Amino acid sequence: MAKRKSFDEKSKGMHKSHKLIIDTVFGREDNTQRVFGYEKSEDTTKREVGDRWVDGDGKEWEQKDGFKVSVSQMDDVRQFLQKLSTCHSENCETKQYSRADKKLIVKTGYCIVCLAKLEAKLKADGTYPFYEDYKITLNKLGFIRDFKQKCEDSLNSLKKDFQMVTEDGRIENWTWEVDIDQVKKDLQSDIDNSYESIELLLERRKVLEEKLLELNHPELIKK
Repeated sequence: MAKRKSFDEKSKGMHKSHKLIIDTVFGREDNTQRVFGYEKSEDTTKREVGDRWVDGDGKEWEQKDGFKVSVSQMDDVRQFLQKLSTCHSENCETKQYSRADKKLIVKTGYCIVCLAKLEAKLKADGTYPFYEDYKITLNKLGFIRDFKQKCEDSLNSLKKDFQMVTEDGRIENWTWEVDIDQVKKDLQSDIDNSYESIELLLERRKVLEEKLLELNHPELIKK
């Protein structure tokens, strides 16, 4: 019978990222082969299936039926992505989402059919104008915040002289042929105006959220 190869022998030539994934899933932290789910420790605590705990090294584990596995932060990422790609309506009957459905779910939380039903209901009870205003306010708020951040980044990194790396790897020194002080002044003015706009939009959002609560539609409020 052929001698069983160790993990180190099997992993020769394996891409580093692939090996890292395998090591993480199987709880390997050194060059020795470990049994799947085995943690080198004196922990003899009896666990129930589904129990989670953190070992002395700060690694989180979950008890399965007969074995345990390390819990990756990717679990939270998967849950977040699942939430982004699933219609929030409890009565959604869409069996398979189209590309348009998926885009709309990311933007509104609802597939095409469920969003149409929701908006029809909001129009019938008089909530729609406030709902529409609320969506527009949130979009404006997001836009102004992004704009302010870009202005702040530009202001912090703006210099009279800077360097550029050419395609052949050479470093060239460049100088702006503009009034840097004036540019900084304009950027700061845009930032100050952005703060004022954000404050006004936040006040508008608060008023609209109170109105949506008054109309018994808390589900429309973005967390």
